[in-house]
Amino acid sequence: MTKEGPLGRHRTIHGRVVEWLGRRIISGELPAGSRLPNEAELAAQLDVSRGGVREAVKALAAKGLVEARPRLGTRVLPREQWNLMDREVINWHGRLAKADFLQDLLELRLMVEPDAARLAAERASEEQVAILEDAYARMEAHAPNLPAEEDAFVEADLVFHLTLLRASGNQLIEQLGRLLETGLYHGLEASSHAPGGVAATLPLHQTVLVAVRARRPVAAARAMRKLIETTTDAVRQMVGR
Repeated sequence: MTKEGPLGRHRTIHGRVVEWLGRRIISGELPAGSRLPNEAELAAQLDVSRGGVREAVKALAAKGLVEARPRLGTRVLPREQWNLMDREVINWHGRLAKADFLQDLLELRLMVEPDAARLAAERASEEQVAILEDAYARMEAHAPNLPAEEDAFVEADLVFHLTLLRASGNQLIEQLGRLLETGLYHGLEASSHAPGGVAATLPLHQTVLVAVRARRPVAAARAMRKLIETTTDAVRQMVGR
């Protein structure tokens, strides 16, 4: 593979082929029903072995993105057959900042996080409350320096939300947070770009924190619902919806 080839220089060769094809499917560049070039053509185009292409196609098939048939080639499957809960599929959607993906993610968060906050107010350990306090303090410290310190701000925001899900004490809610981590990161990144988004949501993070620390479940759920609704409004304005 050339030093500056189409796959770039990060990850393994297999991972790079999977990502290169996967992102083009998610973006619609390779639409449903279209056929991928054959192994030899893809291997030459990407400067990898045919075996590498074959393994990448198998990985994409496991995610429901493509179907390979002998003598008929490999075609892209309709979106309804994709495994949208696959971590890489979530990540590719997030990197493309697709408006429908962000909206669906916010709807899912609205269904899950208020109740997770309610449970966290009842069940969070002192250590988890301390992590929430530290994450909020870092968000507050980085907020005045946006966008220069955006990465640090979003990372602290992510820790806040993942810790809250973990503090619910429900292992399935925690697992959902781990599954959605990459998508949640991109969603938080998008909301930090929205005009007025941080100014509106930062105080609400503090309200959630105070309610959890005070062991007030109803207040924690209400504050989290308001936080996500405010984030949703900001993201909608940003993407023009």
